[in-house]
Amino acid sequence: MAAFLLAIGLLILLVTIGLAFYWQGSISLPGSAVSYGVEDSIRYITPRLSEQTRGKIGAKSVRRILEWEMKYLQDRLRDESEDAVVLGGDAVVSYVVSQTAAQGFDYEPETVIEIMGLQAEYMNSIGALSRPVADEEKEALGLVEDE
Repeated sequence: MAAFLLAIGLLILLVTIGLAFYWQGSISLPGSAVSYGVEDSIRYITPRLSEQTRGKIGAKSVRRILEWEMKYLQDRLRDESEDAVVLGGDAVVSYVVSQTAAQGFDYEPETVIEIMGLQAEYMNSIGALSRPVADEEKEALGLVEDE
């Protein structure tokens, strides 16, 4: 009889723990996590390319350009330098153009700039961007050229 009561007690404990895990999993926190996916961005960018650009490149080229941009950003973040890492600046465009040229793909800087602009538009549409950088912040980061 003691073994039976012990088994019932353990079964009740197991069900209680299971319900606690189920309850915890059903709790949703305020706000939702933003998830950036290269595949989603390609599906967003490709049909929005200008007719001129669409005549030159397709989804594979968009992927290649985005992947080299991500590689640049990842390398910059690993460098542990004090410099700010800026999404879509002139340095990124130059890097992407040179890396893709080394692979045998000749993309014009304007094409890369257009893709990065559409990527920023996509990231804004999913809530991954907060707000544009203010002029004072650009000056503090050294991103404004002296005239």
